[in-house]
Amino acid sequence: MNRAGHPTRRQALLALLAAAPAAAQAAGAPNARDVARSSHFPFGPVVPTRTLARWPVTTHLGVATELPALLRGRVTALQLMFTGCSATCPIQGALFAQAQRDLKGAVVGAQFLSVSIDALGDTPAALAAWLKKFSAAPGWLAAVPRVQDVDALVERLGSGGEKKPQGPDPHTGQVYVIDRRGELVFRTASMPPPAQIVDALRQVDARG
Repeated sequence: MNRAGHPTRRQALLALLAAAPAAAQAAGAPNARDVARSSHFPFGPVVPTRTLARWPVTTHLGVATELPALLRGRVTALQLMFTGCSATCPIQGALFAQAQRDLKGAVVGAQFLSVSIDALGDTPAALAAWLKKFSAAPGWLAAVPRVQDVDALVERLGSGGEKKPQGPDPHTGQVYVIDRRGELVFRTASMPPPAQIVDALRQVDARG
């Protein structure tokens, strides 16, 4: 609050999603005017929201479809991963597993989606085995895009303001929240606690 008792622009921005990670507060989230100019801030509300292209994907069940078809009508927490990853991805899987247990159906139609960035190495069987390792319940899917679409997908989800990780596991541990229209509306900081994933899903669901 300012001296007159009114919310500041920064508070108004953070109020868009109460699930904004603690890291955003520590780093100093931008005010609403700054975010409106650009969506390059690495985490927080995505303004304007982003439509995801009709990239073909194959699910862990072997179903060939398009990414928007997996997203529309549901509030989705999406992560990037690959089954051969031994560093970041096991942690990401554990975070989703706990978030799914904690959600307990509180958001009707909410889902979790793990998207592989290893289009050459990850098969539906490999994705299914990865989900089984984390005791994934119904409502948690995995999918892999075509090789030629991986970079475009990662770029569309990303902010452009966060340095791409280097080394054998070159992807972020962020979670991307998609609304029921299939629009990217929120990015968490890397490796968010399960409670923040759950809160983000609830907040996006409440906004409709």
